[in-house]
Amino acid sequence: MPKEQREQGHARVFDLGQQSLRELNQALHNLGSGSNETAWEVLNPKGSHSVAVGVDQPVSIDVRGSVGYYCAGMNAGGTITVH
Repeated sequence: MPKEQREQGHARVFDLGQQSLRELNQALHNLGSGSNETAWEVLNPKGSHSVAVGVDQPVSIDVRGSVGYYCAGMNAGGTITVH
């Protein structure tokens, strides 16, 4: 696992300072039903638009920082909190 996707406690940490927004959203879309990856933390969004869009699994996503438009858009199952 790359250092950008380290485990912190039991949350998967995704650092947008190191990886692309597309990679984050694709990883969230790839979650299958019954996945054990139910806790996510997103670091360094830096005002990015479309963070955590199209989530369709019952996951909890904590975004640490400012986001732009459409954050958590088309959400059908996740709990997304911007801190």
